[in-house]
Amino acid sequence: MKDFKDKNGFITGAASGIGRSFALALARRGMNLFLTDINMEGLEKVKEEVKKEGVKVFICKCDVSKYEDFENASNDFYDKFEAVDFLLNNAGIAMGGDMLHIDLEVWKKVIDTNLWSIIHSMKAFLPRMVKRGSGHIANVASGAGVLGSAEPLPYIASKFGVVGLSETFFARLKNLGINVSVIIPAWIRTNILVIDLDKIEYPPKLLKDFGKEKLDEVYGSMMDEIAKNAISPDDAVEKYLEGIEKNQLYVFDVPYYYDLLAMKGNDPQQYENVLVEGITNRNKASRDHFHKHGINIEDYL
Repeated sequence: MKDFKDKNGFITGAASGIGRSFALALARRGMNLFLTDINMEGLEKVKEEVKKEGVKVFICKCDVSKYEDFENASNDFYDKFEAVDFLLNNAGIAMGGDMLHIDLEVWKKVIDTNLWSIIHSMKAFLPRMVKRGSGHIANVASGAGVLGSAEPLPYIASKFGVVGLSETFFARLKNLGINVSVIIPAWIRTNILVIDLDKIEYPPKLLKDFGKEKLDEVYGSMMDEIAKNAISPDDAVEKYLEGIEKNQLYVFDVPYYYDLLAMKGNDPQQYENVLVEGITNRNKASRDHFHKHGINIEDYL
């Protein structure tokens, strides 16, 4: 997708983070926008920012985990615009905790929001896009959808699903005039870190011995340390748009993931080593951080 001026875009999760940065970057390029989120207060603020760029902008509350919300939002979009030129499926959440204590409802909520949302989007928009024979779809996954990591397990599973769906849609839609990209963010300074803190599930005995307030404080300080090395969403989005302009399937903000994809095919044994070492190192860093705050996390695993 090389030209954004006077085109029409639909964005989920637009109230903050990557979604907000995409909205502003696309507005600066002259794209009209339809923005959705469950956070209407944040969405209103983004709308006012976008309006300053002189483009058309509309907002709508949409819980992407519910198809009826997506269907209503898409109908609202088509009431205002003739066609969707750029569809960005960005909304997502990170929830989880210790793998032995994650509630099934957490699994369901994460997969509904992160993976089923893509299916809902395709169901709502794809028939008209195929009929028109044009458009670009970008799905936001994660580095955790390329390399299994120490991230919350439901998040990893959902993001691997987003990558797989995107690859399949890329292959099936290319000859129909529709391009598909899957965006693979590394660490980005977004609210998803805060959501993870709010919803993390601690082992019951750990929770009993130290209390949620203390554990949240320690976990939060660990996430703050990680965020110091994270990329700003504004900088990341500029890199993503470069890939989208080239109609790339995989769109990264760091080249590391290209090497991982190549390693999977060329040297599976080395990839297995990287996989295990990565999780081992992340777990050690987490244990060391908690130990620094007087909590021997290994006693509770």
